[in-house]
Formats: sequence, structure tokens, C-alpha cells
Amino acid sequence: MKNIEPVSPNQTPDNTAGLAASAGLEVSKRPRLFRNALLVMTATLASRLLGIVREIVLANQFGTSDEYGAYKAAFRIPDTLWLLIVGGALGSSLIPVFSRFLGQKEDDKAWRLSNAVVNTALVALTISAALAWIFAPFIVGVFLAPSYPPHLQELTVNLSRMLLLQPFYLGLGGIAWALLYGSDKVFWPSLAPIIYNLSIIGGALFLVGPFGIYGVAAGVLVGAFLYFIIQLPALIKLGFYWRPSLDLAAPGAAQVLKALIPRLLGQAAFQVNFFVATNLGSGLANGPNRVAAFEYAYQLFMLPHGIFAVSLANVFFPSMARLLGENDMAGMKRLLVTALRQIIFLVLPAAIGLGLLAKPIVEALLQSGRFDQNSTGLVSQALFFFSFGLVSYGVVEILTRAFYALQDSRTPVIIALVCVASNFGLSLLLVGSLFQGGLALALALSTTIEMILLYWFLRRAIGPFEPGPQRHLPLAILKIVAAADAMGLALFIAIKVLQEPLASGNKLVVLALSIVLIGFGGAVYFGTAYLLKIEELQAVTRRFLKR
Repeated sequence: MKNIEPVSPNQTPDNTAGLAASAGLEVSKRPRLFRNALLVMTATLASRLLGIVREIVLANQFGTSDEYGAYKAAFRIPDTLWLLIVGGALGSSLIPVFSRFLGQKEDDKAWRLSNAVVNTALVALTISAALAWIFAPFIVGVFLAPSYPPHLQELTVNLSRMLLLQPFYLGLGGIAWALLYGSDKVFWPSLAPIIYNLSIIGGALFLVGPFGIYGVAAGVLVGAFLYFIIQLPALIKLGFYWRPSLDLAAPGAAQVLKALIPRLLGQAAFQVNFFVATNLGSGLANGPNRVAAFEYAYQLFMLPHGIFAVSLANVFFPSMARLLGENDMAGMKRLLVTALRQIIFLVLPAAIGLGLLAKPIVEALLQSGRFDQNSTGLVSQALFFFSFGLVSYGVVEILTRAFYALQDSRTPVIIALVCVASNFGLSLLLVGSLFQGGLALALALSTTIEMILLYWFLRRAIGPFEPGPQRHLPLAILKIVAAADAMGLALFIAIKVLQEPLASGNKLVVLALSIVLIGFGGAVYFGTAYLLKIEELQAVTRRFLKR
């Protein structure tokens, strides 16, 4: 389940507020870019927190039960359709072309292209959903959950078929999201995932009683519908109009299609990783429980990833595409370095904290109702190993979008395919000894391989990210690592001191101590960052104080 979410060449690119200047954008656009970044991060935070509330409610209702394991396995089919056709692939191929038309004041071409994309996506979704409905028993029985008992396989098939309406609504909403983001209208696209999560929470609270796990699926469908509808008025106001025509000759359509095909392969590769995890997890002892635990851990892992990496990447991507459309490679590089520094500054301490506090976080958030201590142990193990990949996941978001801005889809796809093979091998190697934790670690390690390869090939494509004799990025990373290490050491000592109360089993005590430890770790990190004069902290602090 996806939750749907610059300075001059001689200066150090140091903050989000300065993105527009370093990118070569007009001075008047600097506050807007910062406001957009702040709005997206805030809305993403709200959406991710609601995602945690959603997981808390589901954990209380179902724990790591067989029924919930079937539900999570069932989501693989509609999620794959959504990601392949609209969620990741179409948005990333549409935004650069659409943004270029708007930047060149060719609005008619932009909206003609958008109409062609909507109709083509509807046709593709209809055909793919029909095929998925027909072959759902085969997909579940062979690829997803071959080791589930027959009654759980039947439940997984039924839920998969029911959820096939979700990609239609999320697909249309995903196109609206791309068009609004490409027009720098980020409010409604940022709000839509919040509505989606609220609907799922409502289904889990009010429909589970009479309908069981099917009530949660109903909440998903209502949320997906609202995800689209809430963005539609803003899209129409912006200039979109619908015509019942595929219009494959629309300006830019061939370019979008050319970029889309390799990205479809890239998204397929990404989904293969989760098919592998679900398949191998289903074959373990208590397989459905371990599949459910893996999915809970992934959702918790996605909280910091979505708040920082995805939200910032979504803001930076259209700007990088526009700069390259204006042949401003220097500005694009400065924006890229700024994005990397921001991501590492925010994500590295989150990764260390997530790993050290995995068990108390899971216990404090999820342990209640049918989610018992055994469930906490299963989920916290996977979450600990996921934390090893948090920085890699974040950097990959930025580097991949840099390739897409360059209109190079082939390189990320080839790298993604290599990483699928590495994830499969690592999963086979680690699952026997680490169980669901091995599946999480395999994903973390394969994503790290992906990050290294993307960086190496991007540098070959565009040259050094920072031209000239000065290299600010390595020094900035070194300072960030030093501050994060200081935080990790202080947090480790504090956890040892508080080991007995943390192991007390008292949920309120664990929750309170977790909050205190997170605050303590944050204070040490930001305090050390201040002493080391890390510019990301200074710039953000100045901006907030000024506002």
C-alpha cells in the first residue's frame, strides 16, 4: 500500500530557502519554492503520521494475524498496477514534458498532452485490471503466497479482486498530482494522501465489525476515489479539459511514451523486490505472520523516508527539469547538490535513531489489542534492518529524478534490474537465518548498491557535481556524519541507562521514554550540527526565525 507522497557558483549551496537562487530562478520565485517545499514536507508529515495512526488501528484490530497477512499480500496486485501505469512511471515521464510546455508558454500543447495521457492511462488500467482479475488465483498461488493454506489463498484472491478498483481512482489522481506539481500547485496534491489515509482509518474503525478485513478494503476504495476527486477542481481551474480521444499525435506524447517504457521496467523491478519478499516470507514458519510483520516494518520505515526524501524529491524534480529545459546545467548541478545535502542532513540521524529505537518505537506505537509482544518482536527486527537502507533510499530518490530530468530513463532501469538480481540473491542468503529481518536487510543492501551505481553513472553523464576547485559536498557530508555519530553514541548510552524501564512492558512508560529519547537524540544532533556550523541547520533556522 502506497502512501500517497540555490546560490551563486562561488557560494556553498546551503538551504531550501535558497533553492531558487542557486538554480538560477528569478528572485521573486525564491519564497514560493521554499513555501512549496515547506508545505509539501508538512503535508507529507501529516499524511505519514496518519499512516502510522492507520497502522496502529489495523494492528489493534488484526495484529500480525493470518487475515492481515492475506490482506497485505493481496495489495501487491493493485499496488503494482498503480505504480507501473501511473504512480511512479507516468508521473516521472509526464512532468518534464508538461513543465517544459508551461515554461515555454505553450499551454494548449500542455493540456492537449494531459488529455491524451488521461485517456491512454484509462485504457491501460482497464485492460490490466481485467487481466489481473482473471489471473488472480494464478498470481497468488504461484508468485505471491504459494505456501499459504487454501483458505488464505482464497481470501487473498478475493481481496485482490475487490481492490482492483483502487488503481483507477489512484491512477486518475496520480495524473492530477503530476499535472498540479508540474504547474507548481502543490496544495491539493499534498492534501489528497491525507484524505486517503483518513478513509482507510474510517474503514478500519467502523466497517471491520460487520465486514472483517473486507471493511478495510472498502475504506481503501473510498479513499482512492476521494484522492482523485479532491484534486479535480484545482486541475479544471488550472485549465484541464477532458475529451474522449486517445490523441496519440498530441505534442509531447511520443516523448512521454518513449520515457515511459523504460520507467515501467524500473517500477516493475521495484515491485519484483516485494513479490520476492512476500513469496519467501510466506514459506517461513508462521509465514503469514512474518509477511504482516515485514509490511508493518516497511510502513514505519516509510515515515521518515516519505517526510524527508520523497517530499523534497517531488519539489526538486520539476525545478531540475525546467533548468535543463533552459540548458542551465550549472544551475541544475547546484540544485542537485543542495538536494543531496538536505536529504543526508535530515535522513542520516533518522536512520540511526530508527535502528537504535526500533523495539520501543514498535511497542509504543503498535502493541495493543491483537498486536502482542510476539508481534512487536517480529516487526522490530525487520524495522532494525530496514534502517540500514534509509539513507540509500533517500539519495536514490534524488539521483533517479536527476536522470529523469536529463530524460535518461534507460540507465536507472538497467541499474534497477541489477539491484533486483542482487536483492533476490541476498534474500535467499539471509532469509534462512534472519527471517523477515533478512528480507528487510536484503532490500537495504540492494538499495545501497543502487545508490552507488546511480551516483557513479550520473557523474559520468554530467561531470563533477561541483565545478571548480572547491568541493563543498564531501565536507558537508563529513560534518553531518560526525554530528550523527555523536547523536548515535549519546543515544546508545541513554538506552543502556534506561534499559530496565524500557523492558518493563508498560506501554505508557515505553511511550514516554521513547519520546524523551527521540528528543534527546535530536538535541544532541542539532547541537553538534550547530557547533560544527553545518549550513543546512543554520539556513533553515534563519528562515524559520525570519518567518
